[in-house]
Amino acid sequence: MPRNNLLLQAVRKKGVPSKILVIRSSAMGDVAMTSPVLAEVARRYPQTQMVVLTRGFYEPFFDGIPNLTFHNIDLADYHRGGRGLLRLYGELRKAHSDVEMVVDLQDKIYSKFLRKFYFLRGIPSRHIDKGRAEKKALTAMPDKGKVMRPLRTSVERYADVFRAAGFDLPPIAADLSACRQVRPVPKGLGVVREQEELWVGMAPFAQHKGKVYPLEKMSRVAAMILERYPTARIFIFGGGSEERQLAEEAARKAATERCVSVVGRFTLREELDLIANLALMVSMDSSAMHMASLMGIPVVSVWGATHPYAGFLGLGQREEDAVGLPMNCRPCSVYGHKECWRGDYACLNDLTPEQVFERVTVHLG
Repeated sequence: MPRNNLLLQAVRKKGVPSKILVIRSSAMGDVAMTSPVLAEVARRYPQTQMVVLTRGFYEPFFDGIPNLTFHNIDLADYHRGGRGLLRLYGELRKAHSDVEMVVDLQDKIYSKFLRKFYFLRGIPSRHIDKGRAEKKALTAMPDKGKVMRPLRTSVERYADVFRAAGFDLPPIAADLSACRQVRPVPKGLGVVREQEELWVGMAPFAQHKGKVYPLEKMSRVAAMILERYPTARIFIFGGGSEERQLAEEAARKAATERCVSVVGRFTLREELDLIANLALMVSMDSSAMHMASLMGIPVVSVWGATHPYAGFLGLGQREEDAVGLPMNCRPCSVYGHKECWRGDYACLNDLTPEQVFERVTVHLG
């Protein structure tokens, strides 16, 4: 019997592993979705230490979860390529020589290599089943065998990996009202909050074109919110220099102090602080939806080429708040990165601001 199988049997005989390496370094929303799973593991198994291999930037997603140690990964530079991965493995072995199991929530080339390194030392691993065949059927064209049905959520797929590693976890669920946190308003916001104000977040950007609602349409949603709710104040979220420029331009066009861009102004932890003070987030199928979910904030999300059926709806969010058009070609992509086969991105361009605003009014009254 292979040595790693013998070790796995030994680990299970004495209970769950006492120390595990958890791998998930990208993308931002996916890393955020691991947080409730790790929180449940920490709650039910306080004796297990978890080493989380991720970008240091993402550590605020895990605030308040005990038994976590972080190890930074830099695949763009220091840990890039085969030599970089060997360097990373050496760092992990030196800092955490007592790891008993690898829990791979990413299953990318770099994590496969790390699993192999540990395997050669007799350390077992478990990795995520991404359901690629199911997702391929979900995103197929209608005449190519499209199967339109809800798939297992990403959060449950993460939990499944821990279950395969011997952890007994219940279904991962969230009550948004119970997840609400009292967090300070970031210093430097430059806004004094009046007691009756409704703070609304708006995140109009996403990584891929198939997930981005036209900015002029989202600006119209913002204008309708400000017109309907005199006590509303909108904060525009995003990342990167290009998005910062667009957000600031949108705030200027609004011609009101009640629309403020916060792109590039705060750390991730400070952004989470601000999100925790919102009444509602309006976002794409993007990391902002998952950040709001962690803070217990309801989200009206806009979906184009992608669809909640792929399993990426924010934990605790309602499917009726995921606004999208009923087109037989949707979804055509899991991540929104494929070119529109029609060429017109009708799933986004034909979605009216009024349809988005209608869901906003459900939450704001």
